[in-house]
Amino acid sequence: MSNASAPANAQAQQPPREKESLRSPREDLSITDRIFLAIENPVLRRELLTALRSHKSFVLQFLYLAILGAIVYLAWPEGLIATKSELARKLFKIFGESQLVLLSIMSPAFSASAMTIEKERRCMDLLLTSPIRPGTILMGKYMSSVVYLFLLILASAPVISVVCWMGGTGPTEIAGLYVLLMAVAATFGMIGLTCSVFFHRSQTSLSITYMIVLPLALILFILANAFDGFFLLEWAVWPAGAMIALTIVLYNYCLVRLRQPFDPVFKAAEEEDVSTQTGLVLVRDRFPDNLLAPANANELLPDGVNPMYQKEIRSEIFGRGTLFLRLIIQISMFMSVVFLTALFLGMEYIFVDFLVIFTMLIAPAFACNTFTQERERGTLDLLLTTLIRPGQIVFGKFLSCIRLSLFLTGLVGVTLCFYLFINAGNQTFLDRGLYLFIYFAILFMTIVFETSLAMFFSLILQSTIRSMITTYSVVLVLFAAPVAARQLLMAFTQMKQSEFLYALMTSPFQAVHSVVPKEANSADNSMVWPLYLGFCLLSSVLAMAYVFARFESASLKASNTK
Repeated sequence: MSNASAPANAQAQQPPREKESLRSPREDLSITDRIFLAIENPVLRRELLTALRSHKSFVLQFLYLAILGAIVYLAWPEGLIATKSELARKLFKIFGESQLVLLSIMSPAFSASAMTIEKERRCMDLLLTSPIRPGTILMGKYMSSVVYLFLLILASAPVISVVCWMGGTGPTEIAGLYVLLMAVAATFGMIGLTCSVFFHRSQTSLSITYMIVLPLALILFILANAFDGFFLLEWAVWPAGAMIALTIVLYNYCLVRLRQPFDPVFKAAEEEDVSTQTGLVLVRDRFPDNLLAPANANELLPDGVNPMYQKEIRSEIFGRGTLFLRLIIQISMFMSVVFLTALFLGMEYIFVDFLVIFTMLIAPAFACNTFTQERERGTLDLLLTTLIRPGQIVFGKFLSCIRLSLFLTGLVGVTLCFYLFINAGNQTFLDRGLYLFIYFAILFMTIVFETSLAMFFSLILQSTIRSMITTYSVVLVLFAAPVAARQLLMAFTQMKQSEFLYALMTSPFQAVHSVVPKEANSADNSMVWPLYLGFCLLSSVLAMAYVFARFESASLKASNTK
């Protein structure tokens, strides 16, 4: 017995092996890899590895720099050398404003779904019960959303160096610009992460983030246009400091919320306790709330009623409560008070521009998940094998999205009717009535186009977040790119607006500004809004025709497999 245990004891008492035989894999790493591994944040490490290794990061960086390069190329002056200094300052200002706009568009896409994806995948509880501290989780998610934006900002340095060759700009302006851009990226990323912490769905978080970020970006854009020295370091540190302070406050709120338990159970609209709701309250049996949220049906549906429409408008949209809708209404009403001043000053087109931006935010939010949500839940095949015809399914979803968007836009835009009683120049009451009708037609066709486009991408893409980001990107390019190109070409070239008239027909902003004749407008400018209405109608018909045909074919395939 003792002889048998002797080898085991001798083996246990053997001295440890030499250090050379137990070489750590880190000893063969370079200094940069050691620095990266020194970051003790597994969430950040995992997010950066998965994000930066994807093809999307390189494509997005290429598009970001390509847009900035195209702006500099189009605005490059061709005048005399004596005037290049002044034009270089103007070009530098346009370059900074373009980066502000691009960051406001891109930052919500990186941060607004950082936490909601974990909730939708049912991984949030596992993440919070892991040994990783809540502060580490929050910082990892935040830095993974912001670091890529910082890389995009720094990657634009070669482009701005080309502008500096012309003179007229100094190191203080360049430093002020990049300090402000870094603060904007940090703040907008934190706003998106805050919405992602407090909301449970990526769709809701992304929509609310855009509703907060875009007005802030508009304020910065107006300040950059109003003050020539806005990008100087001594002036840029003030808005940058205010945004960093806001970022710190929001981070602390998110940390407090992350340490509290999350309730994965959603309450329907009829289960909400009205006494616990703050601010606006929706009551289904009162006007005008019943236009948005119809009363519950306690009886069987009558014949001829679209069951998919009833299901969407009663259960699907309001099955997770009314918090999203109440927030949209409250934020939009607050913003409308600010822009309502322009209506009484005779600049009604500014108020209509605000309504167009509002439709850009809400219409894709309701329609981008029409089919991806069914696919993510695994109910799309079940839906295709029901007795409901494919045309009823598509049409019911389309009507429910249109109804919500029209109601919310009308709730904010009803004050536009005051335009009838405002004496603007030599316009008669009939003229103002005609212009008001055209404004409402532009808003209606904008909603139809955005809904059709969102349903189109919801059908061809696989996830809701991809459908939503793609829809917002296409809408922003179609609506804003023609206006930006027009301003650049008319400011730095001798081109006239009539030479690129057909390129403006995709922008509702240009259509709105072409309704009422102005002295500065050319005679051809009045043709923009009819072209825009025709573009929206044709595009909507083509998109919905594809959706109907594709969904019909999918239904036939499902019936054949059955």
